[in-house]
Amino acid sequence: MDDGLVTLVTAGVGLVGALAGAAMGGLAAIRGARVGAETNARATMEQARTQERAQRDHWLRDERKRVAVFMLEAYDRFTIAASDVTRMFDLEIEASADVWSAYNVSVTEMRGAYFPLRLLGPARVHQAALELWQLVEQHHEGIREWADGIMTGTDETRAEWRTREEQQRYALGRAHSDLIDGVSDSLQGNVAVPRLN
Repeated sequence: MDDGLVTLVTAGVGLVGALAGAAMGGLAAIRGARVGAETNARATMEQARTQERAQRDHWLRDERKRVAVFMLEAYDRFTIAASDVTRMFDLEIEASADVWSAYNVSVTEMRGAYFPLRLLGPARVHQAALELWQLVEQHHEGIREWADGIMTGTDETRAEWRTREEQQRYALGRAHSDLIDGVSDSLQGNVAVPRLN
């Protein structure tokens, strides 16, 4: 074979080898770029999910705090109004439609404050709020009974109403403390109890 032909064949084989190598390198580069892009896309999606969860958790914490404060403030207004009504019953303050009206408004506010707290949980806060709300309703029933019988009740009956109201006030205070503890724990992230239905 002629040296020129050998050189030409060698150059051709080299060119084919170079082209094949370049093609293989290009395919590897394309595959590497695709794998890299998929990895980046997965990482970006996971980062977006993590950020979305963090924003949702932050929103939920803020909402839980807002509705808990709303209920605690409503409870404060209720206790003041209930105290004014019982003082009015005991003739410690002058009887007034305004006192009775403020009391009724405070009961309505407590009812309105309980339901948002129930929706947002968590379970311990929900349970404590339910107990407080039920005690408020029981206290309200006792106040209504006292009001309905104030003109016809005997001294003994009045003493029973007063004793029951004092016991209810004590139970309300304990339930209020339990709610504060539950809210504090939930806002600090110490919630491990599953949500009640």
